[in-house]
Amino acid sequence: MSAPRTHRSALRGASAQIRLGMALALVLTAFVDVAVLVVPLYDMQLYDRVIMSRNMDTLMLLSVACAVGLAIFAILEWLRSACFAAIAATVVRRLRPTLLRGALARGLDGDAAGGAESVRALERLHGFFASGALAVPLDALCAPLLIAVLFMLHPAYGWLGVGGAALLVLIGLASDIWARPAVVAAHARAVAAATRLGAGVRDPELTEGLGLLPAMARRWAAEHAAALEDERRATEWAHALATVAKIARLALQSGVMVLGALLILPHEVTPGSLMGANLLVNKMLGPFDHLVSNWRQWADARADWRRVASLPEPAGQTPGVVADGPPGLLLDGVTVRDSAGRALLTNICLRVGPGHAVAIMGPNGAGKSTLLRLLAGIVQPAEGRVLLDGVPAHMADRAGIGYLPQSVGLLFGSVRDNVARFGAAPAEDAVAACRSAGVHELVGRLRRGYDTSLGSDGAGLSGGQAQRVALARAMFAGPRLLVLDEPDASLDHEGSAALLEAVADVRCAGGIVAATTHRAALLDAMDLVLVLRDGAVESFGPREQAAAASGKAVVA
Repeated sequence: MSAPRTHRSALRGASAQIRLGMALALVLTAFVDVAVLVVPLYDMQLYDRVIMSRNMDTLMLLSVACAVGLAIFAILEWLRSACFAAIAATVVRRLRPTLLRGALARGLDGDAAGGAESVRALERLHGFFASGALAVPLDALCAPLLIAVLFMLHPAYGWLGVGGAALLVLIGLASDIWARPAVVAAHARAVAAATRLGAGVRDPELTEGLGLLPAMARRWAAEHAAALEDERRATEWAHALATVAKIARLALQSGVMVLGALLILPHEVTPGSLMGANLLVNKMLGPFDHLVSNWRQWADARADWRRVASLPEPAGQTPGVVADGPPGLLLDGVTVRDSAGRALLTNICLRVGPGHAVAIMGPNGAGKSTLLRLLAGIVQPAEGRVLLDGVPAHMADRAGIGYLPQSVGLLFGSVRDNVARFGAAPAEDAVAACRSAGVHELVGRLRRGYDTSLGSDGAGLSGGQAQRVALARAMFAGPRLLVLDEPDASLDHEGSAALLEAVADVRCAGGIVAATTHRAALLDAMDLVLVLRDGAVESFGPREQAAAASGKAVVA
């Protein structure tokens, strides 16, 4: 089994597929532009041959030829659109797995909004690629083909086309240089304001109970208004330049008519060439005009690609890792730092053998939850190592680690989906996990049993019910390490009894339990106690020994 693809390799693969798809689309675009010549050629021949000679047979022959050419044009356009759709699908398929892991890694670093925005950026990129916007620069690249036909009609037509294309290119460059950076910065400011508002109203009970919403809304409105004002000023230049581009294109089309008239009078070209040249110039200038008018679409796509590419490299499992240590849990000189480099845990050293349960205690801010997240493989040490049965915790089989955070964290889906961790496990496995967590009867009393749909954070269940379902999720597949963060905070007597039985089952199976709690019942089920203070170990050992070392009783 090969190692999982990294985000950087996925980006390189997606970029290679985009280049390959664009090369194929460029070839199709060249044929499309050849096929589209059928219309100006038909108009030229219609005027020069049919109207002058009044030959109906020629009209029928030219019309049939034009119809065949348009059919070929339609087929080529469909193939090109299919190529763009394939590019969009390939980009999403290649980037989606590593993007989701990268978004999760960003969320673990405290930037959940940034991770979610990266996922939305990939969705917008899919829409951008599938929309056919990529056809515009390809049409611009094939403009020399149309210019060559204009030169064949008359050099004056050709030079007029060259000058018009150069003028629109200069206007487009001016829009990109002057307006794009300011608009992107204004958009980022608006997104930041919306993110702050979303973070503030995530808990409606708190905002409503304290009356925070009006003040938060006023602050957001002021920040959003400032961002809109910045964007308005930034886009003024872009709108002005887009207007100049439209005027220039209209003037060039009128210039073709004037130039054609000047060439027809001395009989240098036929009247039909004027119609053909007008259509060719309009077709040739179209992509350049579109790029100038819709530069914002390209600027947003570029920003979305950078947002996707900037995700941190997610840490994934590495299949085939060789065990390097004895069975059990080992923390060897572990130090954990936050994004600012501040130490959250310092030089943690301990060993917990199979079948043991350790209670993690200490005052608020001592690092208890950070240690549990470290054991669960969610965060990685800046120094030292964490081994579970000789394998680094973040590389261990995730099915062998059960984790119950304080926030519970049930997701949208059925009870069965949540308990089975959204895997394709048989239904009986979810039932077995619920039985081991003592929650099977509770689930059976729900309206649709295991098929009952849950909202975010277990919406639809009480706090105690959600915590018990989350315990069943942690017990799924018989974990070698069960990590519990305040697992009895919302439990009643029945739930507490089920929790104690689950802990005993894990220990009897040779597993390890690590938990934080303030209740004596769960503490009595632990045979080891780790006391933390200021991110360092104050004492570790059997209950009585740890209590004596810390100078206080180990009770709730």
